[in-house]
Amino acid sequence: MAMLTLNGIVQNVLDVPARTDKKTGEIYPAKHQIQILAENDLPNGQKRLDLVTLTTEHPEAFRKLIGRSVSVPVGVFGQGITYYALKGQQGPALPANGPISQARAA
Repeated sequence: MAMLTLNGIVQNVLDVPARTDKKTGEIYPAKHQIQILAENDLPNGQKRLDLVTLTTEHPEAFRKLIGRSVSVPVGVFGQGITYYALKGQQGPALPANGPISQARAA
């Protein structure tokens, strides 16, 4: 199970051609990307729309979903990421039979 899931509306699917970095000579392979418009709930209760670009191995699956809401398991890397509980949430949602609840039951 993924730790994080991105929810939003598929806006675009694009093919990025292979390229060579002019300074280093490093070759970057071609890739497929999707763009998802996500609604981000801010700590102050306001909402911000973010266009998130993800690399994917399955562009055709997303092309069929342009304009539709999706939930995509994602990974995150980088520094300075801050997590916070969303306002208005009822509390933690625990999986009924997930690996964490099974470990607690043991």
